Amino acid sequence: MKPRLSVVVPSYLPDPVLLRKLYDSLQAQDFTDFELLIVDDGSPDLSAYDFPEDARVRLIRQEKNAGPAAARNRGAAEARSDHLFFTDTDCELAGGTLAAASAALQKDDIFSGNTRTAVKTRIGRAIALLGFPGGGILGFDRVWRVDKDGYTRSFSSCNLAVTRERFFALGGFDESFPLPGGEDTVLAAQACAAGFRIRYVPEMLVYHVEKSTLGSFFRWQLIRGRGNWHIKKRLPSVGGYLRLRVWTFSNSLKAAGILYAVPVLLLIVISVVLQVTGMILEKRRMKKDGSP
Repeated sequence: MKPRLSVVVPSYLPDPVLLRKLYDSLQAQDFTDFELLIVDDGSPDLSAYDFPEDARVRLIRQEKNAGPAAARNRGAAEARSDHLFFTDTDCELAGGTLAAASAALQKDDIFSGNTRTAVKTRIGRAIALLGFPGGGILGFDRVWRVDKDGYTRSFSSCNLAVTRERFFALGGFDESFPLPGGEDTVLAAQACAAGFRIRYVPEMLVYHVEKSTLGSFFRWQLIRGRGNWHIKKRLPSVGGYLRLRVWTFSNSLKAAGILYAVPVLLLIVISVVLQVTGMILEKRRMKKDGSP
């Protein structure tokens, strides 16, 4: 009998401690009728995948490293359920997440959950107040707008529930996307353009590991900037993205309080500068490579 839900996780040289936390959070779910498909994207070392014997877990190997979009598509293709849930190796699921995802997928096709950053350090808290990774400390609905009826126009690939039929009808994640981040924005925009509505389900709650150093934050913002260049090339309109980010950062400053207001404001400025820099660098790189 096929499971009611297939959990798809792309993976490349995962941190074994974080991967075990994800596995343990899945084992602790109220909902148990699921399979876990971990798609290793060509890692040279598989020692991190040291799980207890569990018939629900399948490790799928990609021969070559092709990026998380390709890994997610491979997992979706091999899933035995008609319902998919996507998350990542640096995440943990709250106890009722899979139950909420499965119940939602009985009613419609695409659902975005709430993603929050599990902060442990002061630097991580300051970064998370920007609303990232995922929804940071703010939560998804303070980073992406959710209308009065509970619908949004985006989702994160670390907390996405979608029917298998709809996922492949939309073409899956864009495997030509050269960076780990942004392909979910493109797929969400394609879903909205095709007339499908993305329902926000806060009970689908995923905790994302924090960015705990300034160096990791700087590198990540440059990558986001590079990814934004590719998003602009793929989408005719970003749908008021600048206004959205101004709204997000205003929420950041409101949540920061006196203690974090100045650090958060500095991080906002650095974020904008680095993302613009990333876009410029990516444009030059693509021009040098002869890409249009």
